[in-house]
Amino acid sequence: MTSLIKEKEAGFKELQVIGVLESCFQEKFGTPRQPCFVPGSTARLRIYPQYFPEHSLAGLAEFSHVWLISWFHLNTNKTFHPKIHPPRLRGRKIGVFASRSPHRPNPLGLSLAKLEMVKGDTLHLSGIDLINGTPVLDIKPYLPFSDCAKDPLSGWVPGNDFPELKVRFSARALKDIGLKRLSDGPDLRGLIAGTLRNDPRNMRDATQMKDGAELEFFLCDREVHFTVTGDTATVSRVETASKFEKKFRREKPKGNTNN
Repeated sequence: MTSLIKEKEAGFKELQVIGVLESCFQEKFGTPRQPCFVPGSTARLRIYPQYFPEHSLAGLAEFSHVWLISWFHLNTNKTFHPKIHPPRLRGRKIGVFASRSPHRPNPLGLSLAKLEMVKGDTLHLSGIDLINGTPVLDIKPYLPFSDCAKDPLSGWVPGNDFPELKVRFSARALKDIGLKRLSDGPDLRGLIAGTLRNDPRNMRDATQMKDGAELEFFLCDREVHFTVTGDTATVSRVETASKFEKKFRREKPKGNTNN
């Protein structure tokens, strides 16, 4: 087995973060499983000064899309699992290298994003599938003549399509969205609908999959509450988020105490 020391001696270089993504998605739950699923999603990526963005970004604005190579910083796997459970397979397993699961030997992500514009040291992006705070390791321009394969095969994926959910908004939710518009950013109603249409629930989680279960996720600076019954997701309310901590928000109620 090749050791890390030998790899370093052979010219191995430690990976460097070039910037941290500012995304509309605040946690894993609710973040699209693939890029371009939610075209209205937005993000910004500011390149650190040590990488001289005024020079390193020169010419990038002429491209419509970019590849983002990122680090799955919220990956919780402690050991390597050669087979994983993609949501599409509804409990069945597939080899990790036949999937895009974040649970990999090296938790590297590859995302195609639409480049809206380059302004100074910052990339403005859309159609993203990355969480706020994701470290980005590299950017590469998308080249359709080489990056788009001819007659590609998609393996097991086409036979295991994810059904889309219908999305409706309660009167309370519509009022919330109307009263709490985002001052600078995406269309909130469209972003919520796009996120829920792709069903963010984990099919292996019986609690999430129960009809009518009260669920919620963070989006921008909002907390979106919804239920799913049959093939329809209903947004019940949209609140200004007071705290972006999953543990805090989903903490089970404690019993009464005398304190």
